[in-house]
Order: sequence, then C-alpha cells, then structure tokens
Amino acid sequence: MDHKLQIQNSIDYIEKHLCESITLNEIAKQSHFSEFHFQRLFRKAVGVSVMEYVRKMRLSEAAKELAETDEKITNIAFKYQFSSEESFSRAFKRLYGSSPRDYRYTLGRYADRRKTNAAKKGSNSITTTLCRAA
Repeated sequence: MDHKLQIQNSIDYIEKHLCESITLNEIAKQSHFSEFHFQRLFRKAVGVSVMEYVRKMRLSEAAKELAETDEKITNIAFKYQFSSEESFSRAFKRLYGSSPRDYRYTLGRYADRRKTNAAKKGSNSITTTLCRAA
C-alpha cells in the first residue's frame, strides 16, 4: 500500500475518532506500521507529530462549536478529550491567541455586526426601490 494512502487513511481515522481517547499506537496500527516508523512518515507528510495533529484537529472542531453553539465550554473541553476546562483553555489560547470565552464573545459580536450591516444594506435597497416606484 502507498505511504500517502496510509497516511490519509490514518487522518480519516483520527477525524472520525476526535471525541474518543485515541493513542499513537491505535493510529499506527491502522496503517500497519510500528509507532516509530509511522510517526516519522506522518511528520514528514503532514509537518507535525501525530498527537499534535490530533490536538489541533480537536481544537479546530471545538472552535467551530464555540462559534456555532451555546454549549458550555466545560462540556466542549470534555467532549474533545481535554482533562479539564483549564487545560483546554491553555491549549486553545496557545493555538488561537485568545481564551475560548473571548473567542466566542468576539465571534458572536462580529456575527451580530455582520447581520446588522446586512439588514441595513437590505433595508436601504428596499427603501431605494420603494422610493423609485413612488
């Protein structure tokens, strides 16, 4: 089997199991390599270690949930296999530059402003159309 295909299969496996506790050994077994050899191939192909990739993917999915839901931050942290809200917040801040709470607040305000601006633009075009018709 081609190494690239095996790496892609392992990425697919990781993405399907983000909410579960997964180990390097489990992921390497999916590719039929030793942990050492798999780790080397993965880093060469992806640019980061396997477990760093897992962490970044978990944080990426958590960021989506923060932006799109009102789920408690603690629940999101546990869902993506962080041992506490504090460890989740530290990892999140390292990757995104802000706490999960600030990230959610900023995105919420930005989304509200976009909706308000879109509504204003929409009402202006409606007003313009109505004024032309009169």
